[in-house]
Amino acid sequence: MTTKFRCVVQYDGTAFAGWQRQPGRMTVQGAVESAIARVTGETISVVAAGRTDTGVHALGQVIHFACNSALPAATLQRAVNAILPVEVSITGLVEAADDFHARYSAMSREYRYVVDNGEVASPLLAKRVHHVPRPLQVDGMAAAAADLHGRHDFAAFGSPMEHTASGPDGDSVNWRGGTERTLLVAACRRVRRFVLFYFVADAFLRHMVRMLVGTLLRVGSGSLPVRAVAALLRGDRSFAAGPAAPAHGLYLVRVRY
Repeated sequence: MTTKFRCVVQYDGTAFAGWQRQPGRMTVQGAVESAIARVTGETISVVAAGRTDTGVHALGQVIHFACNSALPAATLQRAVNAILPVEVSITGLVEAADDFHARYSAMSREYRYVVDNGEVASPLLAKRVHHVPRPLQVDGMAAAAADLHGRHDFAAFGSPMEHTASGPDGDSVNWRGGTERTLLVAACRRVRRFVLFYFVADAFLRHMVRMLVGTLLRVGSGSLPVRAVAALLRGDRSFAAGPAAPAHGLYLVRVRY
């Protein structure tokens, strides 16, 4: 009997060529599928809530997969974790409803970006935060981020994950192919030497969060006016977005269903 499982996956993306399986390269998806296959004895394909780029980390990536294993969920979780590389863990594994889909059932995704704004970089954090030694005006960045709230065309900040798309049953889904998204949260704040950026949206474009952070960092350093972010959303070509902030400061924190 086939059972569908829903998992929460946490990983340090430093050593991986992103989430998505790629021939000849080490990816998180490949590692997870290989571990599950070894435990179940089946060829497994997992579906994730979203794809993360090379070097991006996750605290709460969500996946689903189906298999014929008779192992209880808790036993399956322990067995898979015993095989996974130390950089990856399944922190939750439960049986899922037949109609659950890790990507298409998701209501929102939450990302966090961490900037170390200290004068001297910490070598212990080199692959987990983006070091920016120059002073940053957090109030200006927060004001610019507020203009991102709501539904906008974010074409200036990224590209669609897929140019042609279909739903889980082959039905076309228009929103994935366009560049309009609804940003529910866009904020930043200082916590001691760190500046934290928070973004929650129904979905994100490719490189969107990193482009938003890179643009806001220019606002914070004074090289871009606060009004530039709203202007970019209107398609004003007087300003340029980015450059994209480095991948290693980005975390997929949570997926809500």
